[in-house]
Amino acid sequence: MGVLERFAVLSSPDLDEFRHSVSQLLTPHRLTPLTPGTPEVRTDLAKASLGPVSLVYCRNLGTELGVQLTEQVDYYDINLALHGRNRVVFGRDEVVVGQARAAVISPRMRVDMRLSDDYRQLHVRVERQALTEHLEAMLGCSASAVLRFRPDMDLTAPATGSWWRTVRSLLRELDHPGSLAELSPAAVPWANLLMTGLLLAQPHNYSPQLDRITTGLRQQPPVRRVMEIVEGEPSAGLSVERLARAVRMTPRSLQRHFRSALGMSPHEYVQQVRLARAHDELRAAEPRSVTVTEVALRWGFTHVPRFAALYRKRYGTNPSHTLRGTA
Repeated sequence: MGVLERFAVLSSPDLDEFRHSVSQLLTPHRLTPLTPGTPEVRTDLAKASLGPVSLVYCRNLGTELGVQLTEQVDYYDINLALHGRNRVVFGRDEVVVGQARAAVISPRMRVDMRLSDDYRQLHVRVERQALTEHLEAMLGCSASAVLRFRPDMDLTAPATGSWWRTVRSLLRELDHPGSLAELSPAAVPWANLLMTGLLLAQPHNYSPQLDRITTGLRQQPPVRRVMEIVEGEPSAGLSVERLARAVRMTPRSLQRHFRSALGMSPHEYVQQVRLARAHDELRAAEPRSVTVTEVALRWGFTHVPRFAALYRKRYGTNPSHTLRGTA
């Protein structure tokens, strides 16, 4: 197989078995051999999961394949070619996926594909809710419209090229048994890195807002330093006064810089980071192993009803529902 060998799901000469397995990992579809006659076919499939991000490797050998999705995609799917080509048709538009170009499928899209013989493809699957929440954390506000990417990803551009190199580095890391990348707690930084990089590198309908924020951060290093402090230890006592001292500014100046760069106060930023960490823990926890109160206190919320109100405002559900898996 050569790619994600330790995570192999299938190696088979049966196209129906391949289609069924891929449909379970990605989206239901029809699969049509395009080579005349009855070719000898080999297919390979592997999957590695990193929380909300999955890497799915597919290979078809022996025939070109036509692929028609029978349902709309309900996640974000970045199609990357490791060998060969894939012609991806989005309505009137198309992207030819190859060494220099990838295709990005956003939720609610239906697409058709034509895979070359010996096409080796990597899907980077990112769950819709997780990426939307990640975007909202970066924006500091709710995202009212569905996040939609430009379908054509230029892998020769600096930012998208860097993102693709990060993906390849992760593939190499996953080759090694016991690597940090496959350990559950350590997978989160990889997933966050890939989601952040995707949102910053590939154009989408929220890019102008993110550009304004990142430009402000480049111009204001103290704000970036405070963000690093908060991200590193969000449960600590992070008063505006303490954060201002850490970057040798007055609290009023820090407030002004934060408003200019992020559109929120330092206190609001701390609150957003704590909510995100609490949300991640509640979503991953076993209901009998922890309580909402314990999670709230662990992430710096000393008033649990206030925490629940903030949580409902941010995530549209009660923290107890997230813990029980009913949200």
